[in-house]
Amino acid sequence: MRDTKVCILVGMTGSKEYSLLEKYAGQGCGIAIMDRNKELGRKIKAELERIYHIKVFFFHGDMNDEEDRDIFFTAVNEIYGNTNYIICNNN
Repeated sequence: MRDTKVCILVGMTGSKEYSLLEKYAGQGCGIAIMDRNKELGRKIKAELERIYHIKVFFFHGDMNDEEDRDIFFTAVNEIYGNTNYIICNNN
């Protein structure tokens, strides 16, 4: 996975953010998502994996919580080894 480009989304996932994830997933990027909405995050993970056949990591957490951010970014680094794109939606 270390040669795969990686797109990270932190914060709330709306239709605009989902469209961006689809764009990167369609290019074969690995996807990592941190969102407070557990149900939506799991749904997006399953859908992107099913449609695009890529690795998606979902973490249920709050980007405003320092501990959640530390856990998330440490896990992303362990899973993918790199990050190429970061989308932050702090709404």
